[in-house]
Order: sequence, then structure tokens, then C-alpha cells
Amino acid sequence: MEIIPSTRQKIIVEHNLEVGKFLFYNNIMVSEFYEGVHVTKENAAEVILITQQIYGDYKPFVYISHRLNSYSMDTMGYKEVAEMFPNFKGFAIVSQNKYRRMLASLEKLFIKKPIGVFDNMDSAFFWAEKLLEKGS
Repeated sequence: MEIIPSTRQKIIVEHNLEVGKFLFYNNIMVSEFYEGVHVTKENAAEVILITQQIYGDYKPFVYISHRLNSYSMDTMGYKEVAEMFPNFKGFAIVSQNKYRRMLASLEKLFIKKPIGVFDNMDSAFFWAEKLLEKGS
């Protein structure tokens, strides 16, 4: 499924990596991890590097996790990765699965930034854009 929400943001670049598909907008990064992947800091190193190259330490951005597929994550690396980005302003989780949205609420324990949980991409982009406008 292609990620094309109605947004003022324009795609800068798209990367299809071993663990998933990643879209980089001006101030928003969207991930779609592939089915069955176990995401760790180590196998996400390439996307972390790309994110650092695009946003650096100063350009504010929001991360949207588009959870179309079933995959697992090593939550121990959450805090460490988030701290690598002083310009990381918030985290949105998008899933049409009610159970996955409930589980997403647990992620608030690991990331001390604003977190939004949505059932569609348009709502997540709207939230992200409002968060960026506030300069949170």
C-alpha cells in the first residue's frame, strides 16, 4: 500500500531497505516495517543514519510508524535511539487494528515525547503538522 496522505508535506526521498520502507518528508518521517521483521537498533542502523543525514541535529521532525504489517520491536533501544535526535518532536502510530493501537499506548513508557495513536495516516499527518507548528 502506498503512503500518500493529503498533506502539505512533499516527499524528499524514499528508501526501501531490508527491514522496511521509509519515506522522508520535509519534517516528517514515515516507516512501514515489513511483515515478520524483528526490529532492533542494529538492523535499523541504516535508517537511523539516513535520518541523521536528512534532519541532522537541528531540523525538527516527527516520526510516524505506519503499522500495516505484523512485526516485533526491541523496546530496549527506543529511548537510546530517541535520544540520538535532539530535534525529534513527536511520535505517531497508525494502525487500523484496535488491539495494536491499544498496545501502542505502552510505548509511551519508553518515549518521553508527545505520542499520538491513530487509525489513519491523514489524522497522523495533521497531528504531526500541528505539533511542528507549536514548536514542541
